[in-house]
Order: sequence, then C-alpha cells, then structure tokens
Amino acid sequence: MIGVLFATHREAAPFLELSQAIQVGRSPIEIYQVPENPLVLTAVSGMGKVAAAVTCQAMIREYGIQEILNAGACGALQSGANFEPGRLLCVTSAVEGDHEVMGRLLEPRISDGRMDWDLPAARLVTTDCAVFDFQRRKALAAIADLVDMEGAAIARVAAMYDTPWTMIKGVTDAAGPNDRQDLEKHLALVSDAIGAFLWDQIRRL
Repeated sequence: MIGVLFATHREAAPFLELSQAIQVGRSPIEIYQVPENPLVLTAVSGMGKVAAAVTCQAMIREYGIQEILNAGACGALQSGANFEPGRLLCVTSAVEGDHEVMGRLLEPRISDGRMDWDLPAARLVTTDCAVFDFQRRKALAAIADLVDMEGAAIARVAAMYDTPWTMIKGVTDAAGPNDRQDLEKHLALVSDAIGAFLWDQIRRL
C-alpha cells in the first residue's frame, strides 16, 4: 500500500478532488481512500515536524503503508529555472536543518522510494519555522536546494520502520524576507500542479 502524505488541506485538496478520495478515518489522523485504487491512502497531517512524524508513523503502523509519498509546497534555496515558482522537483535527500547532536547536523536521509518520477532532483532541508530571512537562507543553501517544515521528519520515521519514501515538492517562493506574499500567491498553482502530477502517476500504478 502507498501512503500519500500532505501537510495541509490546501495542498491536498486538488489531489483529493481529482482522485475523488473518500474519508475513511478521522482519529488520530485524517485518512482518505482513492476509490480507483484502494491500495492508495492519503493523509493530511497538519503543519510541522511533529505532526508529520506522528502521521507517518500511524500510516505505517496502523494502516500497513509500505511506501510513503510526501507531497507539498517548499521554498527554493537556489536560483535557476528548476527553482522558479510553480516548478516540481523530486527530493533525493532530506536533512533536519535545526536538529543538532553535539553541534553537528544529523546525516541526510537518502530517498529509497521505488517510484520513478521524471522530475529534476533536489536536496531538501526541513526546519521548525518557515524561512523568510536572507541570512538563514544562505546558511541552509550550503546543504540543500529546497526548504520545508515536514519532509526530513517523514524521512526519519520512514527509515525507522524500513519503509521506502519519496517526496515531490513544488516551489512557491524563494525563502527571502519579502516572499511570504509569494507563498500565498503561488500556493494554489503549486497545489494544482502537484495534484495533477500525482493523480496521473497514481493512475498508472
């Protein structure tokens, strides 16, 4: 079984609508089933690492999910055509940007998902708070291409249960001090693009 995990309803809505997903569970997490493929379950976790980790664990332990697919919005830490708003990328590694042990970050988790997406590859860093600051952006850009608030926690939990994971992220902004408005401006566009892409891929499974 494949578990598709979104952080927010705004990100999940296009995919849920396209797949005509039906809600089948409310506690401890919201779970939706895709009628066309009952082996695909979708969850909306809520924002942040803790919510994402709890939801990922529940999907694996309580619903028997055998592969996790995390999808959602992100900020770009690099420049170039692949990192413009609206672009979709496939995450190859994920690391927690604000979790240190003895002054050192944890090693990045490498994606071991079995799904093969025809998308540009990118490294992801996950932080507790959204990044809208040039200094913080510069520091994170040294270790990653994209930033979000859930991905690395999902990768960490999936690894604990030896569950393959894949991530599709859509760029909404450039993680700068004036980019909060860009996030809001582009979120619907990115969510629509992710929903259409995932539904096209899921229907081929």
